[in-house]
Amino acid sequence: MGNDLFFSIVIPAYNRAHMISETLETTFMQTYPHYEVILVDDGSTDNTEELVKSINNPKFIYHKKSNEERAIARNTGFNLAKGDYVTLLDSDDYLYPTHLEEAVKYIEANSRPEIIRFDYDVVDSKKRLLQIARMPDHINQRMINGNFMGCSGIILRKDIAVKYAFNGDRDLSGSEDYELWLRLASRFKVHTPDIVTCSLHSHEERSVIYNITEDTLVKRIELLIKYTFADKVVKKIYGMKKNVFVSHCLLYVSLHLAIAKINGSSVIYLLKAIKINPWAILDKRFFGIIKTLIKRNILVSFD
Repeated sequence: MGNDLFFSIVIPAYNRAHMISETLETTFMQTYPHYEVILVDDGSTDNTEELVKSINNPKFIYHKKSNEERAIARNTGFNLAKGDYVTLLDSDDYLYPTHLEEAVKYIEANSRPEIIRFDYDVVDSKKRLLQIARMPDHINQRMINGNFMGCSGIILRKDIAVKYAFNGDRDLSGSEDYELWLRLASRFKVHTPDIVTCSLHSHEERSVIYNITEDTLVKRIELLIKYTFADKVVKKIYGMKKNVFVSHCLLYVSLHLAIAKINGSSVIYLLKAIKINPWAILDKRFFGIIKTLIKRNILVSFD
């Protein structure tokens, strides 16, 4: 079966002409030969189109559309895909050469799994290793505690990707992946082979981490909570842990506000998280928030 499997690598991009070449290069270096690369340009206004149109590779497909945010761009890629499986890659991340080869081996041995999440590493702009993200045991049960999976390197069976698409609400952008992974984890086993096959690039343009305002962040997380528990299957599987989920979401808000130096609001959301779930004080994000705020002597004024 393996030699017949065809993959579609789907890459959404917006104004990433200065990074996209390196990302694409890692897709063209795959050791498994049967795949296509679909770059969905989400209305870029830089020279992305000019740059990629010079690429002469029969595996490469370029599709430009109006700007609707990355969720719709990924869904567009899913619908264009000819592969049996789709694998996602952000426009600033990298695949290792054996990513698809390892996927074929795993799929052959595990009866067409719906979703596969290999481990990934995190590197800086000089390719220095910052950490390795290992998927936790019993990930389906653990997913309600946080988004362990990220996006780049995820492998989905195409029929599943098309049926359970990303939520296209622009105000959810940045958490649209977590919302989808919870929908999938409530329905299917998430397979987590202990192999690193892709790399997340940590840099200052990474919008989810660095470029936030309080209003947009809070609205995004409120929508994440709303959409997640509007799904009947998610509610059935994870409903008993809704307070844990909400608490983790509030810690996420608090941490990112602390990083953005919006300190007073960070403390407010930290206290809200603890009120909903006192066990939140054992969460690693709690300690990260406290460490960040103490460095600025913020907590003193709240004694």
